Amino acid sequence: MSAFYDYTGIVYKVMPVQTFSSGFTKRDLVLTDDDGANSRYPARIPFTFKKDNCAMLDNVREGQRVKVRFAIDGREWTNPQGQTKFFTDLTGFKIEPADGAEAPSMPEPPPAPDGIADISADDDDLPF
Repeated sequence: MSAFYDYTGIVYKVMPVQTFSSGFTKRDLVLTDDDGANSRYPARIPFTFKKDNCAMLDNVREGQRVKVRFAIDGREWTNPQGQTKFFTDLTGFKIEPADGAEAPSMPEPPPAPDGIADISADDDDLPF
């Protein structure tokens, strides 16, 4: 079972969806930490969102401050020359605006049409 971690950072790049011949899809999100955004040598940390999770990045924009929930995945690969290599993936499962970031607001309900009574909290005529 994988452990889950959270990382908060600033969106550097949202990459396009990649689709492979097997039908597998993935999409990378690259973040930098708050300090790294203004650093001479900022860390660029890629998170991979796979399959249906690719759509989570549709409304994410560069410069946003977000929190990503992810798991650390690793795999072994042996190339045709017999050399074994190890790879690490940070697999994203959830993304949301970071603390202090403005979340999308709900639209205001339309006003009641003329002739329909406005029920307010001050009216307490319920029988119970």
